[in-house]
Amino acid sequence: MRRRWALGVLVLQAVLALTACEAPRTPQPARSERPATQETASSLPEAQFQVQAPVLEQADEHGQLLWRLKAQSLQGEAQGGEAQGVLREVQGWLYREGKPVLEFTAPYARADSARREVEAWGGVRARSRVNNAELVAGRILWRAREDRIYARDSIRLRWDAFELRERAVIVDTALERAWGAR
Repeated sequence: MRRRWALGVLVLQAVLALTACEAPRTPQPARSERPATQETASSLPEAQFQVQAPVLEQADEHGQLLWRLKAQSLQGEAQGGEAQGVLREVQGWLYREGKPVLEFTAPYARADSARREVEAWGGVRARSRVNNAELVAGRILWRAREDRIYARDSIRLRWDAFELRERAVIVDTALERAWGAR
């Protein structure tokens, strides 16, 4: 229920933003002169929009959260019935089996709900809630289906007193295991 409400709010905000950004219309002919057409989502005008303080989240088919992103703003555009955008000044949580296992901050992020991925960049700082490990990276790509984070650009991964510095690394969501990136 909470997921539907959050998704409904997001869709409502996007629709309101799209209609607010629409170019001024020319006067329409009288109703009897207009041809009968059925408007669809694909007939929405191309537009740019900005949403302040958005909170986005995605749950799996069992209702368990996969990720949650809270941002200062969302800037996006709509074209051809689809919308995409970039979150700015982001605080995010990545989940495993419905429980938060990693918290991160980043200047920028975006999510792809169809692929169940979250990408963050611009200087990402993350901390595991499982073992208190820390990850600092220029960019991360989290793939929920794989339970993996692909990190690159000036990686620093710290477990207690051990610190790993690398250009790229693959870690599990809780920062418990690491693999060298190819």
